[in-house]
This record gives sequence, C-alpha cells and structure tokens, in this order.
Amino acid sequence: MTGVHDIGGKAGFGPVPVDDDVLFHADWERRAFAVTQFAQGAAGFNTDAFRHGIEREDPATYRSATYFDKWIRNAERMLVEGGVLGADAVTAAIRGEAASETPTRTTDAVPAQGRGSIRSPETPPRFSVGDTVAVVAHAASVGHTRLPDYVAGRNGTVAIINGGWIFPDTHAHGQGESPCWVYAVAFNAGDLWPETGAAHTVYVDLFEPYLSPTMESS
Repeated sequence: MTGVHDIGGKAGFGPVPVDDDVLFHADWERRAFAVTQFAQGAAGFNTDAFRHGIEREDPATYRSATYFDKWIRNAERMLVEGGVLGADAVTAAIRGEAASETPTRTTDAVPAQGRGSIRSPETPPRFSVGDTVAVVAHAASVGHTRLPDYVAGRNGTVAIINGGWIFPDTHAHGQGESPCWVYAVAFNAGDLWPETGAAHTVYVDLFEPYLSPTMESS
C-alpha cells in the first residue's frame, strides 16, 4: 500500500504551482527548518527515518499542511519517538503546564553513520545499460520506500548506472545502510499512462532491489 505522500503520476491533484525560487516565504519557515535539523540530530534520526516520519502524518493533515508545517510537526514527532521529550511535552508547554509523560525511545531509527548517501556496494551492478528490467509490483518494505507507485510492476530500460547509494528501505528502520546500485530507468510515458497517448520518455532513478530481469534480458 502506498502512502499519502506518493501522488506522483496520479490524476486529480491539479498543476504544481511554481511561481518563484524562494526557499523560505516567511521567517517562521526558517526557524522550522533550523528546529527540525536540531530535532533530527537530538533524536538520532537519519535522513531516511526523517522522511518516513513525514510520510506517517495523518492523511488529512498531510494534504492540508504546507511543506514546513509538515517539517515542524515531524520535529515534534522525532523528539517524542527519540525519547527526548515526553508525549505530552509540547502540549503542556503551550498550556504553560508541566509535562507528566516520561520520555521513552520508541523508534527503530538510528543516526547516520557517515556523511552523505553515496556508498560502495559489495557486489558489481546486476544490470547493464540497455537491459530491459521489470520493476517489482510492491516494495518489500512495509515502511519507507523510494519506489514510486506509478512505475511499480512496469518494464523499463536501464539508461544510466548512477553508482552506489544507501538503501532507504532498510536505512529508515535501523536495518543498516545496505548499499546498492541505483539505475536511471527509462519508461515510455504511453505505457505508464495509456489514456494520455503520451509519447515522451520518463526517467526514474530506482534502487537495484526494486528491479529484476525480464524474460527478454535474462
């Protein structure tokens, strides 16, 4: 099952409004960014666990909240799940009351073990440029994944081998970095959305565990 955040390629959401290149539109957004960065470090969350926190937002709130609304809400979530604050700490502070809940770490998230996300896989790439590959129908993880639903179960062609990277599906849940190869896979837009009659090519970066050989390339 895909999360509320996975809306890429889905109809009914209208155009994406892009009217400027401004990162912060208000001073509170700058503070939200800074607080969230602090919270992630204090709570011991790596970037993939941080992303998974936002994805677990209540669907109605996720759809109505702005970008940095989601960030600041996730800052609170990380601090509580990371055992830095008790579950009622923020509400109590707003009310000017003392918190009564004892901070308890309840997350499987772990801190990042190094800088960035580029790593060296232990095995050579399974696929080569030009190979036809099949995308798995669903990600193996029941939690965080970077597999877009609109390419799940489809066939594509490897266009570029993008090196080795931390595998988000395990990294978000304290199961290790599991470095693996990432491929830019080309899809015919008309195959992804037959009703559109589109003829252009769509390129999607996909981690090796999301892919398997097809009959024609095996």
